[in-house]
Amino acid sequence: MADHPAPSDRLALSLSERQILDLVWRRGPISRGELSEHTGLTGATVTRAAQRLFDLEFISETVLREGQRGQPTRAIHVVPQAAMGVGVYFSHHELEIGLVDMAGMIRVSERHRISDATPAEIARVAQDFVTRQIAQGQCDPARLAGIGFALPGDFRGDPPVLNAHAFFPKLQHLDLAAEFASALPYPVFVENDAASAALGERSLGVGQTLDSFLFVHVGHGVGGGLVLAGRLWRGAHGNAGMIGIQFPNDQPRPSGQDLFAHLAAGGIAVDDFGDLEALTPAACPPLALWLRRAGRQLREQLSITVRLFDPQAVVIGGRLPAHVLRSLTAEIDQPGFCDEGMGFAKPRLVTSLLGPRSGVVGAACLPILHTYFRAAP
Repeated sequence: MADHPAPSDRLALSLSERQILDLVWRRGPISRGELSEHTGLTGATVTRAAQRLFDLEFISETVLREGQRGQPTRAIHVVPQAAMGVGVYFSHHELEIGLVDMAGMIRVSERHRISDATPAEIARVAQDFVTRQIAQGQCDPARLAGIGFALPGDFRGDPPVLNAHAFFPKLQHLDLAAEFASALPYPVFVENDAASAALGERSLGVGQTLDSFLFVHVGHGVGGGLVLAGRLWRGAHGNAGMIGIQFPNDQPRPSGQDLFAHLAAGGIAVDDFGDLEALTPAACPPLALWLRRAGRQLREQLSITVRLFDPQAVVIGGRLPAHVLRSLTAEIDQPGFCDEGMGFAKPRLVTSLLGPRSGVVGAACLPILHTYFRAAP
């Protein structure tokens, strides 16, 4: 393969420019005065950095008040089309792929049935999607930061290989960053699916208004992602928030695979997450029973977990349909959740606004954040 093209050198940003852009993305709309206050940079540095970001069309300014005495308030915000990322989020039979802009909005999204979740098949679908979006004028190649992949599992070793969920044996113990990079002519970024979904929720969901939260991801397994001070916290080895170890694999657990098995035992065949759309707790007693048990398990364990870092909220999300996620949240939010009787503040417990879309949004944000928001160029 040819070397992976990165965004144009013309778009390369200095450290101070990255600081400004990062703050506008996390806190915007924001005033010029607040930029200096929150970054600690001098007024002159802020002015120079902001002006170059204006010139490169990364940020823009909107007048918020007009017709009043004094100067109008001018708020700075990111320009959505300044950068694009492609996100890939998949189950064992279906792949979701989307083109997401710097504001976290999904410009185009597609779903594809896949016969075999191999690196080659996943890369092929991603390549075809990007080629079509460029050809149709949906994406400027100079503004494409790369492709992000939300992976079902956690990371082991150095370089990190995927300890994949049992549903994905052909992804097991592979350096998928290297696999995808060798197959695709674009910058490639990988993250586990729970962390990707947490990042998606921070970018476009309920996490936009939160500085800290624990994202609970019910996918094929059960995992978590941490957002602290407005940023995804990966931990030393990329596995921060790995709450699945609280639920042993040889026992019933609050995971998608366990739900499929529970429904099958009740005579209800479910092949993939899309099949859950037609099921409701009121009309499906096995689903209602699983929700009560899973809600109790999460209620007990999360009550301990959240006390370790005291977040503003716990967000319940993942691959389950939105109505099932809402029911699960209600089951968790019962007596026994963070009510130790010692006067500690109780975190908000909320359902993901994005539902199953959070994974593809977060995956697509990975290349944008790595390219334009990392502390060092």
